[in-house]
Amino acid sequence: MRMSWRRHGLPAELFPRTRAKTDTSSLGHNWLPSRHRNYQSDRAATSFMCGIAGLLLKTPDAQIDIELLIRMRDTMVHRGPDDEGVYANGPIGLSHRRLSIIGVTTGHQPMHGSNPHHWIVFNGEIYNYRELRHELERCGHQFHTDSDTEVIVNAYAEYGEQCVQRLNGMFSFAIWDGLTDSLFIARDRLGIKPLYYYDGPSGFVFASEIKAILASNQIAARLDPDRVWEYFLYRGISGENTLFSGIRSLLPGHWMRIRAEQVETHQFWSHRRPEFPVPCSLKHSAAEFEELLTDAVRIRLMSEVPLGTFCSGGVDSSLVTALAARHLGEGVNTFSVGFSEAAYDETHYARLVAQRYGTQHHELVVENRDFSEHLEELIWLNDEPLHFANSVQIYAISQLAKQFVTVVLTGEGADELFLGYPRYQIPQMLNRLRYVRKLFRPLVGMIGRATGDHRIRKLEYFLDHSLDSAVCTNSAPNEREYVDLLLAPGTPQTQRYREEVLNQYHNISDVGVRLSFQDQHTYLVSILNRQDKMSMGASIEARVPFLDYRIAEFANSMPTVCRTRRLRGKELVKRVARNYLPDEVVYRRKSGFGVPLESWFKDNVGLGGLAKKVFDSGAADGVFNEQQLRTLWLEHRSGTKNHAELLWTALNFLIWRERFNVA
Repeated sequence: MRMSWRRHGLPAELFPRTRAKTDTSSLGHNWLPSRHRNYQSDRAATSFMCGIAGLLLKTPDAQIDIELLIRMRDTMVHRGPDDEGVYANGPIGLSHRRLSIIGVTTGHQPMHGSNPHHWIVFNGEIYNYRELRHELERCGHQFHTDSDTEVIVNAYAEYGEQCVQRLNGMFSFAIWDGLTDSLFIARDRLGIKPLYYYDGPSGFVFASEIKAILASNQIAARLDPDRVWEYFLYRGISGENTLFSGIRSLLPGHWMRIRAEQVETHQFWSHRRPEFPVPCSLKHSAAEFEELLTDAVRIRLMSEVPLGTFCSGGVDSSLVTALAARHLGEGVNTFSVGFSEAAYDETHYARLVAQRYGTQHHELVVENRDFSEHLEELIWLNDEPLHFANSVQIYAISQLAKQFVTVVLTGEGADELFLGYPRYQIPQMLNRLRYVRKLFRPLVGMIGRATGDHRIRKLEYFLDHSLDSAVCTNSAPNEREYVDLLLAPGTPQTQRYREEVLNQYHNISDVGVRLSFQDQHTYLVSILNRQDKMSMGASIEARVPFLDYRIAEFANSMPTVCRTRRLRGKELVKRVARNYLPDEVVYRRKSGFGVPLESWFKDNVGLGGLAKKVFDSGAADGVFNEQQLRTLWLEHRSGTKNHAELLWTALNFLIWRERFNVA
């Protein structure tokens, strides 16, 4: 797909110690610079960002169709353009696409371990693989590659299911155990790497992407009606379920063992720590966090290909950039994306960071027309409707980054772990004011009706409902009132997994901690899915230092007062960041990496033109009320009300259903 994102040429004098971004607009998106800097901290490691897929037939004497396995694999060629492989033996078939990062001449997959009966396909990266290798060598295992893949399969041979407890990294993998005729699959603790599956009457299918499962001919693309209400309220599906009926997502921190007649699932990691330490000292906590994050960044800098950072100008990505630059020295590539609309453009802050650390800084601008032209293709890459409009930005910046690097570090996860979202403050304030909330309700309602501000309306909703409801729906971008009006009567209003998470932490009195746990199980997984699908869609690997499981366990062991200060979120992160970044970056108002949807939907070209075409197509097919959709559309276009979020939700749903031919 040809990219047409408008790129900014930055004058060299702006960054006296950096290279101005090269103007390559006339060369097309396949242009590559003639020479790359080779940034690395550890040449001995091996890592692959990949696509994996496999099929276990339930009839013992069945034989895998190799061509079918290849077709499944090659739906994900974008995830691994460097290498490919298949393994088939009777009823089991494994396939792999590979994007080589380290040890680029070794590690072909599928791969067997020191026991030839164990075969693995692996997507991800294990940062402590060398220590594990030495441990396994002492146990008698022999190695033939420099690959962390081989470490995993040998760790499985030595420790069985408990091997996952020893891994520090991001991973999804599958191991065929020929000794027990069983398939073992696992996903990392926080859900950084995706893993989908379908357990059907004739076979068990798994893959990094849903489209590969659909290519298996084991299941057709059908809408799950029980997920529609949750999708329209939250703009995404949580837990195991997807919008595709029958296709599920393995939960983070879980493994499964599949035999012909039995499937066993087990949780190997929990977000919750037994108790909070007391007393809590921000000073000492900040010192410990700085040490953890510094090491998390360091171990993610291992690479035999060029690497950089996505530096949006926010405190999280800027801090990651600063730590990476201090470790590697000058010359780190940084990438940021902006808009012509000044209220949404953050590139000024990214430039401040780039200037301080002498990075090779690159920018692009996403315009309305560019955004809409690529929307359908990105929904295809995402497998489901785009949860976040800024998925388009991430794909665009990944395409830009691919011209210079193969690996980037990002800042995902800090907000959910350290309570950085402003929306976290409302339930906490309501909890403090729970005995006098009735006094505030009429005033808030009057302000909400007068201004039409969706944030005031959200506060109004929370005042009318319980604290549990405020915690559960805190991440919902759409208002239930309008969702219920839009969807067809009788639409099941189910959100089982979100309620299970809510009940799991119901006895915690600290509201901030409950909000953090709720989002780590739901909202954060959507963010990680966005980062994985959009970066891998451009054949680039994204690493997330804030989600090193050691940092997650550290954050989850602390009460709210150790993560925030007064009404200022992410205080712990900011205390560390001010040692590395200008105050203008550290204490700036959080912008949320937004997209000007409100104005773009009002435009007759770009997103507005695309939406009109889709909404007029009559493709709702009974899922929602088309007349109500037209009402929302007209109200938004006239400026009467702002329905941008719900219109974005409906537009994505309709394009997704058409693109995947969902019945």
